[in-house]
Amino acid sequence: MAGSAELLKFCAMESCVDPSFWSGLASRKLDEYQLSEAPVEITGYLTASRHTEVPSQLLLTGSSFEGPGARSSQGSHALPGRLVNFNTQENFARADAKGQMREAAARIWADIRSGAAEADPSLLSRFFVLAFGDLKRYDFTYWFAFPALKPPAPFTQLACTPLSEWAPGGAAERIAAAADAWRGLSPGAAAAAAAGSLPPPPFCLLSVAAAGGEARALPLAEWEAGGGAAAAGAGPDGAAGAGPRLLVCMSDPSHLASVPGWPLRNLLLLAAARWRARRLSVLCVRDARGRCDAARSFVVDVNLPELPDGWGDAAGDAAAGAPDAVGWETNVVGRLAPRRVDLSNLMSPAALAEQAVDLNLRLMRWRAAPSLDIAALASARCLLLGAGTLGCAVARTLLAWGVRGVTFVDCGRVAFSNPVRQSLFVFNDCLGGGLPKAPAAAEALRAVFPSVSSKGVTMRIPMPGHPPENAAAAAAAEADVRALDELISDHDAVFLLTDSRESRWLPTMLAAARRKVAITAALGFDGFVVMRHGAPPAGDAAGPSAGADAAVPAGRRLGCYFCNDVVAPANSAVDRTLDQQCTVARPGLAPIAGALAVELLAALLQHPAGVDAPAPGAGGAGGGGGGEGEAALGPVPHQIRGQLSGFSQVCMTGAAFSQCTACSEAVLSEWRARGPAFVLEAMASPGALEELTGLSQLHAAAAAAEEAAEAAAAATGADGGGGDEEGEDWLEL
Repeated sequence: MAGSAELLKFCAMESCVDPSFWSGLASRKLDEYQLSEAPVEITGYLTASRHTEVPSQLLLTGSSFEGPGARSSQGSHALPGRLVNFNTQENFARADAKGQMREAAARIWADIRSGAAEADPSLLSRFFVLAFGDLKRYDFTYWFAFPALKPPAPFTQLACTPLSEWAPGGAAERIAAAADAWRGLSPGAAAAAAAGSLPPPPFCLLSVAAAGGEARALPLAEWEAGGGAAAAGAGPDGAAGAGPRLLVCMSDPSHLASVPGWPLRNLLLLAAARWRARRLSVLCVRDARGRCDAARSFVVDVNLPELPDGWGDAAGDAAAGAPDAVGWETNVVGRLAPRRVDLSNLMSPAALAEQAVDLNLRLMRWRAAPSLDIAALASARCLLLGAGTLGCAVARTLLAWGVRGVTFVDCGRVAFSNPVRQSLFVFNDCLGGGLPKAPAAAEALRAVFPSVSSKGVTMRIPMPGHPPENAAAAAAAEADVRALDELISDHDAVFLLTDSRESRWLPTMLAAARRKVAITAALGFDGFVVMRHGAPPAGDAAGPSAGADAAVPAGRRLGCYFCNDVVAPANSAVDRTLDQQCTVARPGLAPIAGALAVELLAALLQHPAGVDAPAPGAGGAGGGGGGEGEAALGPVPHQIRGQLSGFSQVCMTGAAFSQCTACSEAVLSEWRARGPAFVLEAMASPGALEELTGLSQLHAAAAAAEEAAEAAAAATGADGGGGDEEGEDWLEL
């Protein structure tokens, strides 16, 4: 078009936000920004228009948080931006949008006046985003602004000519080639991009020879060196001299014929304010197949307003007196209002569940436990021996702590009495004789949280006092011993949640031999005990872990579940009624004990000494509260005992017993030497454990002391006085 001057119009900018940007924001909000609403520097990417129907949009991706060099695809330009992310929807609604626009305009104006925008033309295209993200629903509300400074009078255009007509013959191709070289589309540019070079600026100067159309790109800062106003045809008559013609070149995102893109506005104001130009020729570059399209690209000749001296200044402060700005993006219906995106449908339900499960843990780090190691919890592999009331309670709490690996071991089937007390089972699991408990619990856990890696193993745990009935049973028991040892070796923590005392003996011994975390939960009618087993004795062939000697003073190794016993575990079901054989407990007891067992594990995993962590008051680092500053969840008790009858709870500490039938050095050495044969012997005769550990001699000494006390009483004619009382007290102790 040519003719009289008319208002120069501009195609509005549009945004395009990749889901990876919102994912990156969500992750950084939880891990880094937390409650901060301070602006965050981001980068947007823009290319020249490649379509006739839609404009090129400012693209934000996950790499927008990593700086302008993170995404250096050919032909893209990196634009600086700011993100202001609000903590609540109300804060977003109350945001000072006008103030944000004034601040952005002041920065652009200061860059123009100081010359910074000539050195880095991307500063002319600053943008910002106001946002609020509902991370529970993965729903985001946001509003883009592309600030454009308002000149004192409108820009007008004198002519708009396609490049192919403005430079006839081969000149247009030479100008296009120079523009492509500037934009990083020349041969070899791919190698430069791969090397991590920064994207080119969105504006440059093109010096075009008067004869032949030879062209070369210059930085904006070389305006005067390239010929300035005279070469730009910006003199009073609007005609260039006889020398090279100087064009301002813009990578144009607009798709509209003869209508340049929004970023040109601030460049024109720079030319008027910084160069004092009155007329300017601008090449608006459009793309076709990754190269400058000479047919769609055009040269527009623009009249620039004369800026009065001091315009845009306030008491000598250019930034404070910055011109007003416009540039808020409209929403999808064309109104000046925020946009909203709901990404929940773009994510798989399992992925949404996984993000939601992690949300509470990551929020805990904001204020309550900044040093919480979430990865240590997520990576923990937990073996649950027993899939009953306690097993279900423990498994559900492990999920809440973000644990991803859970294995159940049980030999029973789901009974009609189970579903009301055991949260992983339903009525249909009881039909047809009942499903095997361990696989059913594992499947139910996956139904609760699909991302958990859960499996069920149907296995009978070999127990002292339960001898095999025949050779086939003995072979099966030996296979079970080996399988259980392998399971314990493959897991990080073992929960002992079975119904009987003797069923806890083998896993206690194996966990000690493998230096694994072992946690017991046991129930009475209205009382419970939850305890972690102490680390194995120092004589273990594997040796204590680093720091164990400093953490546990000599003689104060924490005990296991069997360290309080002076008899070996035996068949507890013999000569017992139904109520004595079953765990009859108040319904609320198992969830309480199960939750405490998991909390004990969580605290232990966060303690720097790990399995060697001392109990509070037991001495060493972390004892008596001394480790609260070192461990994210504070010191870790040894035993927690509670009573629902009085709603009381107390933490206790028990030292290891050198003659323990499960964790003493004598037992562990025998296991290492004989393996399953040792377990089969204990199954056939629990008394072998008492002989091995010296408990038989202890019993004999106690019996001899009692006989001596009775003889002494008879010799003195005492009738149950002080001597007997002292003897009985000693025996009870």
